[in-house]
Amino acid sequence: VVSLGGSVTDVVADGDLLFARAVLPGAAEVRPGDRVHGGVAVRTHDTEILVHPYSYRVLCTNGAITAFAIGSRVVERVEVAAPSTVINAVLEELRAAIRVCAAPAALDATVIAMRSAAQREADVMLQLMPMLPHMPPGMRASLVRTIVRRFEAERDASVLGLANAVTSVARDTTDPETRWRLEELGGEMLARLPERPKPVAPALDMVDAAYSSASVSAPAPH
Repeated sequence: VVSLGGSVTDVVADGDLLFARAVLPGAAEVRPGDRVHGGVAVRTHDTEILVHPYSYRVLCTNGAITAFAIGSRVVERVEVAAPSTVINAVLEELRAAIRVCAAPAALDATVIAMRSAAQREADVMLQLMPMLPHMPPGMRASLVRTIVRRFEAERDASVLGLANAVTSVARDTTDPETRWRLEELGGEMLARLPERPKPVAPALDMVDAAYSSASVSAPAPH
């Protein structure tokens, strides 16, 4: 990252778990005065190292992870006791994956998606409810309500506005897994725009209705 002119801005390491984000110098404007820097997000997950493009909005100090980007890479982990040649090969593969996600093309794709999202009206239920199975059961209701409140408070009814509400909650979340999931959701919203956006109001009423009518069960981890 340093060789690319960037800096590592966030690292959480706990045993064999790692969450890390880096921001690069390359930037572009989504809207006038709204600059976005490219970056890279890395985490360990079971036997894998996941490497994704990362974007950082200076105006909001929020980050989004584009887990479904073409540049995303998965590097297989090895045991600490593996031969040094094997470990070095994995590290080199990891460096190569970081370079791919740090390429200017990754930022270009993110900025194009953000500009498009800024022109599309968000559908809160369609775009927010799928996140629930991936959130801790005891936090789902509070997370959704916090996101919707921030979304409505900003008065930006676009998909970009909703994604920003999600990533702002991620920014203020202390649990590294939950933060990662929220930043992934923000990136996914930008990558998968709805074909037919619908009116968002009253978003909080729709959230209450969803919780009163059905409960969401958590799937197996992925």
